[in-house]
Amino acid sequence: MERPAATEYRVLRETIAARGSLRPVLALAGLGLWAVLLAMVLVWIPYPVAAVIPLLLLLVTFEVIRPLHFGAERIGRYLQVFYEEDGQAERPLAETPSWERVAMRVSAVPGTGGHPLFVPSFFLATIANTLPVLLAQPPAAPIELAALGVPHAAFLIWLLHTDRAMRTQRAAELEQFRRLRQER
Repeated sequence: MERPAATEYRVLRETIAARGSLRPVLALAGLGLWAVLLAMVLVWIPYPVAAVIPLLLLLVTFEVIRPLHFGAERIGRYLQVFYEEDGQAERPLAETPSWERVAMRVSAVPGTGGHPLFVPSFFLATIANTLPVLLAQPPAAPIELAALGVPHAAFLIWLLHTDRAMRTQRAAELEQFRRLRQER
């Protein structure tokens, strides 16, 4: 059974709104739990290797947020192409919702919005997460510093890679959805 277009549009807009509202809540909760866990590691576990525990929480928090954003963006491009762009055969433009089309034309004012994936916050938290290694008593051996630097560096690289993918996703998926619409 096919869903009526108006219902599909409304449900998908609600999905985008729900995902958009959930992301900052999850980021705040995850970073808050990370801070508590980091403090516990600093106080109770004197071994530098314990820095991996809060790092894992940072990674999990980021990996919960990441697909919410990428999925919401994909849904947004679908709505833009199949419901809102000029020249749709199904309905005249005057009857087509235009939220996505209008939003794409608005130029962003620098400094007015946060990062949708909270990459700067996760980046700074990852740097701070090295405190158990740097403050260990007795001081961490060079081999420990190197070994624990690898997962931290890997996560920082993943953050930068994901940020780059996020910046190219909109244009790439917009083009893919336009091609799919033409093939229909």
